[in-house]
Amino acid sequence: MRDSLRHRGIGLVAAIAAIATLSLSGCSGYASPDNENQHVLSLSARQAPASFAIGAYGGGEIMIQTSIFDTVLAFDQDGKIVPNLAKKFEYNKDRTILTLAIRDDATFSNGEAVDAQAVVDNLTAAKKAQGTAGLVDVKTIKATDKHTVVVTLSEPNASLVPNLAGVGGFVEAPSTIGTKAEATRPVGSGPYTLNLAETQIGEKYVLDKVKDHWRADDYPFDRIEISVIPDITAAVNGLQSGQLDHVVGLSLDQSRTLKGQFVTGVDNPTTWGNIWIADREGELVPALADVRVRRAINMALDRSAVKKLAPGQRHGVDQIFSANGGAYLPKLKGHYPHDVEAARELMAEAGYSDGFSVTMPSTIASTEFEPFITQSLAEIGITVKWETTSLQDIVANLSSKKFAMFYFPSTYSGSDALDTESALGPVFNPFGTSTPEETKLLDAANASGEPNAFAGLNRYFTEEAWFAPVMANTFLWAHSKSVDYTPPALWGYSVLPWTVAED
Repeated sequence: MRDSLRHRGIGLVAAIAAIATLSLSGCSGYASPDNENQHVLSLSARQAPASFAIGAYGGGEIMIQTSIFDTVLAFDQDGKIVPNLAKKFEYNKDRTILTLAIRDDATFSNGEAVDAQAVVDNLTAAKKAQGTAGLVDVKTIKATDKHTVVVTLSEPNASLVPNLAGVGGFVEAPSTIGTKAEATRPVGSGPYTLNLAETQIGEKYVLDKVKDHWRADDYPFDRIEISVIPDITAAVNGLQSGQLDHVVGLSLDQSRTLKGQFVTGVDNPTTWGNIWIADREGELVPALADVRVRRAINMALDRSAVKKLAPGQRHGVDQIFSANGGAYLPKLKGHYPHDVEAARELMAEAGYSDGFSVTMPSTIASTEFEPFITQSLAEIGITVKWETTSLQDIVANLSSKKFAMFYFPSTYSGSDALDTESALGPVFNPFGTSTPEETKLLDAANASGEPNAFAGLNRYFTEEAWFAPVMANTFLWAHSKSVDYTPPALWGYSVLPWTVAED
């Protein structure tokens, strides 16, 4: 495996954020105490941002950061990467040099111009941050003139471009990078500024629109208010009382109750849950080194039954890649049908007709699925012992090779490249499993540039049963009729899905 992949566990950080900080969003379309013509977007979140410092994003409300900071590139509402601060981006033939043409009409909230050197300073700071996705293979970042940045890679890495559209691409005023004020007093380049007078760090965040921002017309709300509300019931009460106009993360019963009085719907898939068969070389559990055992685990799972756990929210999946991405292969759907007898035969062929035992961590992320996993694997002779583990300790426990298998969700990042490096990072692949064929496929995918570049790797992962995907998760929402909301391909990325409803 390429060394750069050993430093990453991006999906886990985002997944923990999704578990612990499920965004509860609301809009109060019009009213403002100072100006009745202002449009105010009121959001609620379960967790406050850890820091606004470049390279220090620790999960939570990324839409706050993407409101304050423009990114070098951006994801549009369909999940496609588009120009942003870089109005043009282009690779050389072997995809080791990326040239960025920085726009000349962007400014920071302190009035300074956004130029090539500012972008270089920010990308350099992000690269220095441990584990920043897609920047590990960056060799040099240089401004060749006032509006051109050239990024040189030591080897092709397809995650560079999507990372520049995400946390690795935030751009703040260079004078604030590395200062004590950076974490709480950001000076950004985005369409909103943090109102320091009204913001209460950790409790409430108030954002004011930058009227002369180069994308001002795309942001209809003059003010955004984000209050930290840890409880979904409190958010629903806020919706019903008129304090909030959009809530996401509803149960099916809540959705049914709110239907009619409010507009209800469902987001696109956001996270996916997987049994990570980490010990594929059998260091802790020898049986897992046999592909027949790993295939049997997949065949023991009745993925069609997953939806019963939370109707409308849980959906069985059998590939680790999003169905909206180029790596997803429809022909692989159902590659491992639920067939207990066939799975038992595979176990017997591998020499494990009597089964074996495995210890898996029990966290807030797994408890819902533990009975399903325990029963499914017991039917083919695998006894699961659950060991209680706190969410705070999960990264250390997984990275230390303590567990041969574990259930944990990851997030769909909007990029097959980012999803791949997350799956092969030190947390989800703690034993550092690699094979010559996997490495060849990975290198080819990184050097390709084609939309389906990672499809071959997906086929390999599936046929070799490196993973045992279980479910994809979608969030139910409801909003008032004073706003409109269009579910984006990439959930929680920005405030752009919300617009003021037409009269």
